[in-house]
Amino acid sequence: MDDRPRLADLDSELRALQARWLTLARGEQDALYAAEFAPRFAPLFARLPLHGAPPDLARPEALISVLGLSWQPVALMAAWARPARMLVLGTRESFAPGPGGEGVLSLIARISGVPRDAIAHREIGDPGEADIYREVRDFLASSGLPPRRVFVDPTGGKKSMSAAAALAGFYACAPLVYVDYGAYHHRIPLAGSEYPRLLVNPLTEYGDLERRDIFAAFDRGDFREAETLAARLADRLYQPREAQCLALLARGYGAWDRFEFAAALEALAEAQATLERHARAGGWVWADSLRSTLTANLLGLVPLVAGAEAEHPASFSDGLPLLAWYLAAAERQARVGRNSLAVLLTYAAIERYVDLSLWTLFGLHDEHPDYALIADRLDPARYHAMGKRFFGKEYRERSVEGPLMFGNGAQLLVTLAPERLPEADLGPLRGLSTARNRCEFEHGLRPQPPEREAVARFYALARTVVGRAPEAESLGALVDQMRFPILGDGR
Repeated sequence: MDDRPRLADLDSELRALQARWLTLARGEQDALYAAEFAPRFAPLFARLPLHGAPPDLARPEALISVLGLSWQPVALMAAWARPARMLVLGTRESFAPGPGGEGVLSLIARISGVPRDAIAHREIGDPGEADIYREVRDFLASSGLPPRRVFVDPTGGKKSMSAAAALAGFYACAPLVYVDYGAYHHRIPLAGSEYPRLLVNPLTEYGDLERRDIFAAFDRGDFREAETLAARLADRLYQPREAQCLALLARGYGAWDRFEFAAALEALAEAQATLERHARAGGWVWADSLRSTLTANLLGLVPLVAGAEAEHPASFSDGLPLLAWYLAAAERQARVGRNSLAVLLTYAAIERYVDLSLWTLFGLHDEHPDYALIADRLDPARYHAMGKRFFGKEYRERSVEGPLMFGNGAQLLVTLAPERLPEADLGPLRGLSTARNRCEFEHGLRPQPPEREAVARFYALARTVVGRAPEAESLGALVDQMRFPILGDGR
């Protein structure tokens, strides 16, 4: 790949003018450039590609330029950009009349073709860094444009002004451009050798530090922060697709984490398409380790979306993916040390297993169960014995009534279908219920978050309980499909 800049192909007239320019003193050079050379050269300069820019970086809608004692680079960059709005920052000396007494802004407008009334200017004091920061910020705000559509050209001006403009542009996420030169003559740029260049974005080299923070937020489950960091990085890069893909991933997994299954499927499908189109060419080092997990996750999401649209599963197998999702979510929360959330999700998985079993086996709706459906199957003595086993001394015998909850649902299922919930499970389930009730999200003035060992024990219990269903042969594979990727593994 040839990374040399492309220079304008000067015709014979321009070459003759260039030869004359080489023989003149500095002041005479400026006069010739303004009167004869620039009007012929600027259209050629405007057709040059922006050296170092990605193919999809469009020309700007607005331009901020720093003006020093040399007005030529400002005029040329304006000719290349042809912005609808332009701001020129300079000192009092910068705005002095140009060759022949022509106003410097009128000179820039004449050569560039940008209307004079589209060019605003601000005089900067000394030192002027704070003034430049303020002017760039205010121009961006008043333009109403995304920063990516405003280019900052720090070519002209003294070093402190150029540095300040570059810093302001970088901080505001505006691309930085520069009028560079292919040759010099007596330590000044050779007329006709100028070309536009995109300054290399520091994040091209330091973006790995930004990605590290995105990966860390994602892997600990802070998906909104990961999306915000990725979107911010995308705004600051000239080639933003990698960061945009990371933002899509964080948005999708964040939606999934919030049980917004359809939104998760949409965002992750878009992320997968972006990854497949651009990851290899872009050299995204983390992408290869993600591909298989993302594909499995999309397969796992499909039945969750379908299940969310149905009031109740038609069969136990139809409801099994939701149980697998609860288990995978509990496992993930335990991995990042959110023990109470892990217990709550484990508890929820077992409660839904009980509800699903009672619904698919006996037609009992969890919120409005019709207990007449099981009147001829229920052994009251066994039912009350199981209640005493689960609730202990607090249990009071009463007729079966009310909606199905964790405790009375387990009591009913162990009575009606002990092959799905054996009596021996009631003690551990009571322990899970107690741990859930004592955690900081539930009851009591003295919160007691569960210890890691207890979380692991309850999770193993839930996998065993759900796995007892004859229809649960695919449980392990389903849980695998629901596991989120760990982006840090692919760094």
